[in-house]
Amino acid sequence: LGLVKKISVGICGDAKAAAIALTQRLANRALECDATKAQRAEKVAAEKAAWERELDEWTHERDPFSLDMIEENAKEKTFNGGHYLHPRQVLRELEKAMPPDVMVSTDIGNINSVANSYLRFEKPRSFFAAMSFGNCGYAFPTIIGAKVAAPHRPAVSYAGDGAWGMSLMETMTCVRHNIPVTAVVFHNRQWGAEKKNQVDFYNRRFVAGELDNQSFAEIARAMGAEGITVDRLEDVGPALKRAIDLQMNHGKTCILEIMCTRELGDPFRRDALSKPVRFLDKYKDYV
Repeated sequence: LGLVKKISVGICGDAKAAAIALTQRLANRALECDATKAQRAEKVAAEKAAWERELDEWTHERDPFSLDMIEENAKEKTFNGGHYLHPRQVLRELEKAMPPDVMVSTDIGNINSVANSYLRFEKPRSFFAAMSFGNCGYAFPTIIGAKVAAPHRPAVSYAGDGAWGMSLMETMTCVRHNIPVTAVVFHNRQWGAEKKNQVDFYNRRFVAGELDNQSFAEIARAMGAEGITVDRLEDVGPALKRAIDLQMNHGKTCILEIMCTRELGDPFRRDALSKPVRFLDKYKDYV
């Protein structure tokens, strides 16, 4: 306790039990924070509204690399003949189409680091993320386990095409064992998180970042699941609703393949490859 930040009082205990005990001790006390409760609530609401407005206007990434990729992708056609979609616009449309009782797991790709801003939950035990473990291929197996634990709730996983390559075989697990889930695959033809590091730290000297994939929707159908490919923005929401309907009302796993541009969002950590700061003299000569 107090290892990272200075603290006044350190409490080590079960979160629920400690919260109840604190509430009981404060029940008959006049608290200074009560006087500013309404003011703080207004400030929080204003900040949330400002953030939502910013997300509405933030339709694509603005850094030089992403602008180059947007221009390049505009000249390309998908293998369906449609267009590559901007990830932020896709994430907004997915958010709008999510059912209220949904559970969502996210993987560690670049689009997933942006996805956290576009997920809203009303219930606990609804969001599953790899956090700092960085275990690629996490999302799909996790949402399968969540669905087994709560079969009455819609279950959706998010993964980039790199992470999907590490977990797509579990589609057959869903089919064999009748565990219906929905997997959203952001098909942007690259290891986005690694390429973001190569943009930020290696001056766009790319190594092993490109991916040449077949259609994941077709692969899903070959495995006995359903597959939907989306390359038009107006189809994102209806496609997710269709996949959820297949899951909840027909017991079918569906892989929703969304064709995305190669633009790159913010990384999970901006200091991922920064040189460490050495505080002890005996270590300062280390690189």
